[in-house]
Amino acid sequence: MIAGTTWMVAMRWTIRGLGVASTIILVRLLAPEDFGINALSAFVVSLLTVLTSFGVDMALIQRRDTDASFYDTAWTIRFLQTASVALILWLFAGTVAEYFNDERLVGVLRVLALGVLISGLENIGVVSFRKELEFNKHFWFMVSPKLVSFIATLVLALWLRNYWALILGILINRVVAVVLSYIVHPHRPWFTVASFRELWSFSQWMLLRNIGMFLRKEVDTFFVAQSMGTEKVGLYSVPKQIAQLPTTEIIWPMAGALFPGYAKIADDSVRIGLAFQRVLSTIALIALPSGVGLAIVAEPLVEVVFGERWLPTIPVLQWMSLYGSILTISSCVQAPLIAMGYIRRVSLLIWVQLLIVVPAIIYAASTGSLALVAKTQLASAIILLPVFFFAIRSTGIVKWSSFGSAIWRPALATGLMALALYMVPDRVTSDSRVELVALPVLGGFVF
Repeated sequence: MIAGTTWMVAMRWTIRGLGVASTIILVRLLAPEDFGINALSAFVVSLLTVLTSFGVDMALIQRRDTDASFYDTAWTIRFLQTASVALILWLFAGTVAEYFNDERLVGVLRVLALGVLISGLENIGVVSFRKELEFNKHFWFMVSPKLVSFIATLVLALWLRNYWALILGILINRVVAVVLSYIVHPHRPWFTVASFRELWSFSQWMLLRNIGMFLRKEVDTFFVAQSMGTEKVGLYSVPKQIAQLPTTEIIWPMAGALFPGYAKIADDSVRIGLAFQRVLSTIALIALPSGVGLAIVAEPLVEVVFGERWLPTIPVLQWMSLYGSILTISSCVQAPLIAMGYIRRVSLLIWVQLLIVVPAIIYAASTGSLALVAKTQLASAIILLPVFFFAIRSTGIVKWSSFGSAIWRPALATGLMALALYMVPDRVTSDSRVELVALPVLGGFVF
C-alpha cells in the first residue's frame, strides 16, 4: 500500500505539475474568458459523462474473481456510455450554447464529443495495473499522454492565442491515451455483456455516488456561470483549481492507491480500522498546513505569478484553499467504506451533503460575489465533517477518540504556523516577491 501510494502521489504530482506549469504560462497568453469557455465546456462534458458512469473500473478492482469476460463486459459498458455522451453532445451543442448565451460553445462541444468517443476505445486491460498493485506501470500510462498534451497545448497557445489551444490539447491527450493503452497491455477487448449482472450489482450504486460526487464538485461553477457569465467562471475556476492542488492532488491519488489495499483487508475490521487511522493522520498532516499556508500566501502568489488582471481572484483562492483542506479530510472515509461494501451508505451520504449545500450555493451565486461562493463552500465542509466521521464510526472499525488522536497534532501545528506568519513584520511583506519566498519557508519551519 505504501509503494502504491508513493507511485500514485508521484503520478498526480507529475500530472498536476504539468498542469500548474501550463496554467502559469497560459494565464499570460490567454484571457480569463478563454478559461471560462474551457471550464463551461468541461462542466457539460463531465456532467453527461457522470450521468452514465457506472464505475466499472472500481467494480473490477473490488471483485476478486474476475476473468476476461468481466473486462470485456466492462469495456462494452464504457464504450456504450461514451458513445451515448458523444452523440448527446453533438446533437445538443447548440442548445447548451444558447442556455449559456455563448455561441462559441457549439464548435467546442462538438470537438470534445469526438474526444469522448475516442476515449471509449481505451483498452480496459490497463485497469489491471491498479487491481494488481502495479502502480509503476499505471504511472507511466497516465503521465505520458499528459506530457504530450502539455507540449501540444503550449505550442497551440503560442500559435492560436485563444481557447482552442485548451480544447485541442484535451483532444490530443485522449488520442494518445487510447493508442498507448494497446501498446502497454496485451488484452484485446471485444463486445459482450456476459457479466453484466455481476457488475451491475456494484455499479448501480457507483453510478449514484459518481453523480453526487460530480454535482458536489461542480455545482458552484454551474451557478456562477448561470448568475455571472463566462468571464466570472474563468476568474472562479482558475483559483479553485489552484487552491485544491496541495490537498486533492495528494489525497485523491492516495485514495486511488489505498482502495485496492483496503479491498484486500476488508474482512479484517481491526486491520482496516488501524489502516484508516494512519491514513487519516497522514492526510491531516498534509492537508491542513497546505491549505492554510496557501491561503496566507494567496495575495503575493496572485500578484507575482498571475498578474494584475487576476487580482479579483485573491479572496476566492484564500477561502477555497481552506475549503480544500477540510474537504480532503472528510473525503478520506469513502475508500474504506466502499472496500467494505458500504457503497450504498457512501452514495446516500454524498446526496445528503448535496441537498444541504445546493441552496446555499444558489443564494451565494445570486449575490454576484465570488468570495461569498467560496466562503459558502468552506462553511458547508466544516458543518458536514462530523457527518462523514459518523458514517465510518458507525461501522465499528474506529472510535470517536480515533479522529481526535489522528488530527490534533497537525491541527495544533497548523494553528501555530498561521499565528507565526501573521506576526511577520510588515517590512518583510512589503515586497510580494520576497513575501512569496519568505512566508512558505518560515511556515514550513514553524510547522
